[in-house]
Amino acid sequence: MEKFYYIHNSQFKHLLVDKPLGKGGQAVVYNVVYPAALEDCCIKVYHNGCKESTVERLRYMIDHPPAITRSAAFRICWPEGFVYNENHEVVGFYMPKAFEHSRDLYILCYHSKGKSIASRFKNYPEWFDKFERTSGDGIRNRLKMMANIAQAFYQIHHTDNYVVLDIKPDNILATATGKVSIVDTDSFQIADSEHILFPGAAATPEYCAPEFEAQYEQKRPFTKTNDCFSLSVVFYQILIGLHPYSGMQLLAPYDTDQYNELAACIRKHLFLYGCNKRYIRQLSPNPHSFFERLPQQLRVMFIKAFDAPNYRPTMEDWCKELYNLLK
Repeated sequence: MEKFYYIHNSQFKHLLVDKPLGKGGQAVVYNVVYPAALEDCCIKVYHNGCKESTVERLRYMIDHPPAITRSAAFRICWPEGFVYNENHEVVGFYMPKAFEHSRDLYILCYHSKGKSIASRFKNYPEWFDKFERTSGDGIRNRLKMMANIAQAFYQIHHTDNYVVLDIKPDNILATATGKVSIVDTDSFQIADSEHILFPGAAATPEYCAPEFEAQYEQKRPFTKTNDCFSLSVVFYQILIGLHPYSGMQLLAPYDTDQYNELAACIRKHLFLYGCNKRYIRQLSPNPHSFFERLPQQLRVMFIKAFDAPNYRPTMEDWCKELYNLLK
């Protein structure tokens, strides 16, 4: 069913949308069908309108975007302007639409031994045979996609104003040709000269750095290194097919119910190939065994990311290393 909203340039103009592209607990995302100038955009409309703090957050983001939000390889679905209702009240914003035929990264992040993408995701034939870990081309295509993801987050970090906080497979959409779109950008932490202007609005424990809980309790600003940990977890999932803190047997004193939760394992640095590996027993067969076949430079990047907070690879580090591997 078509709906009307409004945008405001020199005057209020009609904005025609059709059926929702997606719906969440806080908002609905609609495809724009008019005007033609915004046909490559979508709008996010909050269920309960916009509080003043939300309007101010969006205004800052609209006025301070990354230098590049769209390229042939990535899109950052960044707020570009306000959307109004018939009473000229802000109810949301418009932003670049994700690449056509995008889907979340679950298709690459969870591996089933002996099963191909074609056997597990029969409704996505465009993904068949392109990303299988059993072929050189499949691994190369995964690395290319990772490079595109790193480049998108590099653009966000390069502003020095934003910490994403909620980097996870659900918030990165991808096409079968490796193009990626970063979504849910309106929940970032926003800071100026280390002074928090707007706190982060979302985070997922299974992707939060070990220091996250202490930072939250002490009301300290989160930093870009938090994002570097989260992205490394996602990259590990893309290459290995499971979360780096799962698929293992914990030994005493960590063989308790408390450590059935990934977040608890993260806080204690219980990574199979990390500094606390003496407290971990490999399963047989070892679902992490593909890690041992990665190029040494990638293994070192992951170990730094999970074991050495002061030396975590940055978005720029990932870009450089991935481009070097792809050469």
